[in-house]
Amino acid sequence: MNRTNDRRIGARCKTGLLAVLVAVALSPQGCVAAAWLAAVGADSMGAGDVRFEPFEASWVSNEPSAGIAEGPSLNSVALLPVDGDDAMGVRLSKLLSQETALRVVTPTTSQRSVRVTISDEDRAVLARELSRDLMVDAVLYAHVVATASHPSDWGWKVEEPRRLFLYMVDRNGHLLWRDQLPFLLVIGRRPAHEDSVQLSLTRHFMDHVRELGLDAAGYLPSKSS
Repeated sequence: MNRTNDRRIGARCKTGLLAVLVAVALSPQGCVAAAWLAAVGADSMGAGDVRFEPFEASWVSNEPSAGIAEGPSLNSVALLPVDGDDAMGVRLSKLLSQETALRVVTPTTSQRSVRVTISDEDRAVLARELSRDLMVDAVLYAHVVATASHPSDWGWKVEEPRRLFLYMVDRNGHLLWRDQLPFLLVIGRRPAHEDSVQLSLTRHFMDHVRELGLDAAGYLPSKSS
């Protein structure tokens, strides 16, 4: 029922937009203005997007990490490839490097061949091994799961709901933090504006970091800490 109502609303909006374009076209400067509006509308409707939703199932350990036993926070983290979404891995790497005081290490080709969607026990074992090999305080695992895509309300784009799973494990194999970030991948005729997506993710992510106290806990220390 809600989907039907959404389509009806979308159809009404589309009709309203066409009516505005017709009205502008009939005005004295209508030709130029209508052409400009049509170009802007086509550009907006043709571009893809990534829309982030509130985090879910957040959990933070109350036990101090071995990595911060001798200092106020973690100093380094290994970010493994984001299984199921390479673009999200690039975004997370930029975010952590730019917004936190952590030294971010990305594994080499041979070390990247790690299956990320594994059990908690296997994840702990791998964290101990990778922390030793890469000389870092913790390992951040991430993977993305996608559900069936569907056309957008107006049928001009394709929408694919996705969910990012995050697990931070210290060098002793202890889980420090886990989280889930639902987001919507909107596929248009042209790719999303990556700078805009990066900015949106950074703001959304760092607001959540502050809300959970991950900065104060020393897991994701800010550059100003």
